[in-house]
Amino acid sequence: MKRKLYNGRDPARAVAIADLRAMAHRRLPHFALEYLESGAEDELTSRRNRDAFDAIEWIPRTLRDVSKRAMTTVLGGSHSSVPMAIGPTGFNGMLWHDADLALARAAARLGVPFCLATLANASIERIATATREWPDSSRWLQLYLFRDRHCTLELLQRARSAGFSTVVLTTDAVVYGNRNWEARNYRGFKRPDWRNVLNTASHWHWLKNVYLPGLPRFENLDSFIGKRANALKAAEWIEQQMDTALNWKDLEWLRERWDGTLIVKGIMAGDDARQAVRCGADSIVVSNHGGRQLDGAASSLSALATVSEAVAGKAEILLDSGIRRGMDVLKARRLGAQGGLLARATLYGVAAAGETGALRALEILRGEVDNGLAQLGCASLDDVAHVSLA
Repeated sequence: MKRKLYNGRDPARAVAIADLRAMAHRRLPHFALEYLESGAEDELTSRRNRDAFDAIEWIPRTLRDVSKRAMTTVLGGSHSSVPMAIGPTGFNGMLWHDADLALARAAARLGVPFCLATLANASIERIATATREWPDSSRWLQLYLFRDRHCTLELLQRARSAGFSTVVLTTDAVVYGNRNWEARNYRGFKRPDWRNVLNTASHWHWLKNVYLPGLPRFENLDSFIGKRANALKAAEWIEQQMDTALNWKDLEWLRERWDGTLIVKGIMAGDDARQAVRCGADSIVVSNHGGRQLDGAASSLSALATVSEAVAGKAEILLDSGIRRGMDVLKARRLGAQGGLLARATLYGVAAAGETGALRALEILRGEVDNGLAQLGCASLDDVAHVSLA
């Protein structure tokens, strides 16, 4: 029997990420929902990301003392109350006004790291200010290496000054994925077609929250393109600045200029993982960019074992793409990852109810990790490595 999901307005009534997703579907206009949900081309990889998690079968143990369960760990050089962090996602302001601040504050409240995207709508400095009441909060910055390296160096300096501990280099998006849904939704460059304009007009709550306060800009790029630049000008600048010649020497260049933790995101092959470690990466994120880049790529989870074997303990491994349940985090942990980076799971929360919704998403996943440990017969995260799979 198909269960009816909660899709009202009270995030406290959401009992699973699927409920927050249903709430987001109700609130968002079509074009924003497509931006949140869609992948590249036929979305084969997007589906594989979920199918890979669903295919894992546990053989739980019983008669184990699970009266006290430990979930704390270290991810990307940062303490985390549960083995997950909020990963980098761009243009979140399309989903909720100041969504980046909401996500950062929710992460700080729950004690998990938050990674700010270069193409976020809130600046490095505003994130630091928004989370300063939690002095132990962990802030990371995701980077693209732009053609103009002075831009990158400025972002690094600003991150240092704002107390960011970790830089995450995204390597798998120097060429934009072939996302057919965009071509269907827009006329010209990033201008919604008339059907989407009419659909947007019917979503008053979104208009009041996002459109009327003023469409978000890419604040981290203000000093490069100007504060008055609209989204179209920013998108053109970004496209021109993406360095399609990015290679391992550029990673070495970044390593020499960043003395904090360095994470390389977008690794799927064992040889690439070994090379990233040789170039100085402290951590690797096994990722296919949520299925939004190369359609037909393997799921992140299926690539995890190969990367884990190649790294052989020389660097920390994280995983993203497809995580919707706390048990997914434990499955990734069982197969060699230290933890998972969240994207859509927490975006559903912020799209549904801002900071309250983002916090609810984290609480749901934390509760599922805790319950999952008990169900598996594990008192700690390290115990998960010894649970058999069918």
